Amino acid sequence: MSKPTENAGRENNTQTSPVLDLAVGAFFAIICAAGWSSVLSGKRLMASLDAGLDPGAAFLPVLVLGLLSLGAALILIKGCFRLATGRTGGPSVERGDHPAAVALLLSMIALCAGVAVIGFLPATFVFSAAWTAWLSWRRTGRAARALISGLILGVLLCAFLYVTFVSVLKVPIG
Repeated sequence: MSKPTENAGRENNTQTSPVLDLAVGAFFAIICAAGWSSVLSGKRLMASLDAGLDPGAAFLPVLVLGLLSLGAALILIKGCFRLATGRTGGPSVERGDHPAAVALLLSMIALCAGVAVIGFLPATFVFSAAWTAWLSWRRTGRAARALISGLILGVLLCAFLYVTFVSVLKVPIG
């Protein structure tokens, strides 16, 4: 970790390039489009919104997708605005971490397939444990610590999901 005095007087340019903003916004927009397609095509799920005072099972997916869609739109607007005004500085896609982004996208597709094959909680555990372990290893370079972190956080996430949805909300996620 750097000392605060080492960076004194230097310009801290944390602004990304408009191209990167547009790429990130498009990535999230694609994820949102897939989510909206899934939620809106579930007639029984959407019918749960009209159940009176109880918001129904569709409330949380609609809320999350609404917020993600808003975020994607704001990132796209920011990129378009910065591109239109000629502000092209900052890190760009050309210097990005493409393999990690591709791996994330492929693992999300594998997660969807895994849910159908082994169930929601086991697939979520594998996905979250693997990503946590990889990110931890990438940050610290310590394989054993990364593996333990991945396992612990994977178990904690699955326990949280089970307690929240199955025990408290009585929503079957199996």
